[in-house]
Amino acid sequence: MRNLLKDQPYVALAYMTGILPVKKYGLHSALNMFWEYSMTDQKAFQEYTDFTEDEVRCLCLRYDMDFRETSSWYDGYRFTKFRHIYNPRSVVEAMICHKFSDYWTSTETYEALKLYMDMDFDGLRTDMARLLGGGCIRVNTRSFQNDMRDFRTKDDVLTLLIHLGYLGYDSETQEAFIPNKEIMGEFENAMSVSGWSNVMRILKASEKLLEDTLTGDGDSVAAGLDRAHMEVAPYEAPGHSGRIKI
Repeated sequence: MRNLLKDQPYVALAYMTGILPVKKYGLHSALNMFWEYSMTDQKAFQEYTDFTEDEVRCLCLRYDMDFRETSSWYDGYRFTKFRHIYNPRSVVEAMICHKFSDYWTSTETYEALKLYMDMDFDGLRTDMARLLGGGCIRVNTRSFQNDMRDFRTKDDVLTLLIHLGYLGYDSETQEAFIPNKEIMGEFENAMSVSGWSNVMRILKASEKLLEDTLTGDGDSVAAGLDRAHMEVAPYEAPGHSGRIKI
């Protein structure tokens, strides 16, 4: 690619697309003449990366679909200027099929996500548990080598998941999160066939606790809180006074 494009007199402009930014090699990139726009830094192309909130509102009106439900399924990607960005493939299929479902994640098997979730980096499981509980975690995206093989830290794994769309990323706070219901379902599928039984049990207990709270069952709520205090503690991050959201 370097021989084809770099410093060649026949190249006036090259436009390339792909999931990941240009691979980093050594101290200096061999293709350092590119301006890169990625899921962690969209620069001037934020509104063209995916559907904006205004565009989705218009589509919901046109196809008679509930905007709030559309948001819960496909919103959640957060850029500097545009704070509500929607997955375009899923929105389009939901409008056409007139049904909410996991259209984007159905194009890929959950085994791909499971592979990265199971990587044995210190603190990765704790961070995943916090994400699955609806929380946010701080991520250093600068150490990532822009490929799908060379992982040195948990931040590299999380940064890849941001580029692949499995995690949303707020560049202002430098935090990652699970963006919506569609992606949350994919994480739950990956967890169901992996060594995440304890976390799955905690999340199910969280749903039961919410149900008991809404129905006013005081005894069940008290028992649920007591169990949560004992079970969630192992997933508390070192030096962090809170636990995953239940």
